[in-house]
Amino acid sequence: MPCNDITDSLKILVSNDDRVIKYALRKKTCQGEVGRKSLINKWLKNKNINEITSCSIDDFADAHPSKSTTWEYLYLKHFLAVQAGLSALVGLQSGGVKDYVQIASVEQTPEGTLLEVDISVNGLTEEIKACGRCEDCTPQ
Repeated sequence: MPCNDITDSLKILVSNDDRVIKYALRKKTCQGEVGRKSLINKWLKNKNINEITSCSIDDFADAHPSKSTTWEYLYLKHFLAVQAGLSALVGLQSGGVKDYVQIASVEQTPEGTLLEVDISVNGLTEEIKACGRCEDCTPQ
C-alpha cells in the first residue's frame, strides 16, 4: 500500500570540481523510490552544476522523450528537484522555509559535498504543471 507522504527527500553528491557524482530521490518518511531513485543519473553524471541549473525544461524533456504522461512527469520531477536543489546549494534560490525545496543539510565528505534537501511535492508539481509539457501532471 503506498504511503501518503507528500514530501520527497533528495540527496546529491557533488565532486570538489562541482560535478554531480550521484543522486537519489525518495519519499521522505518511508524512503520509497519516486519512480526510480536515480532515474536521470546517466544524464546527470559528470555534468557540472552550471550545466544543470541552466538547462531548460524543454531541452531536458526533448532529450528524454516518454511514452506516457506518468513517466514524463517522473522525469521532469527528478530533473526539477535536482535543478532546484543545486540552485539552492549555489545560492541561485534561497532553499528556505517558504521554498518548495528546503536545504536539510550540507556535508563535506572525502568524495565531495553531500547535499540533502526536502522537497514539497505540491510545489514541485505546480512547477511541472506550469511548464505545460504533460497533460496530466498529478503527484505519484
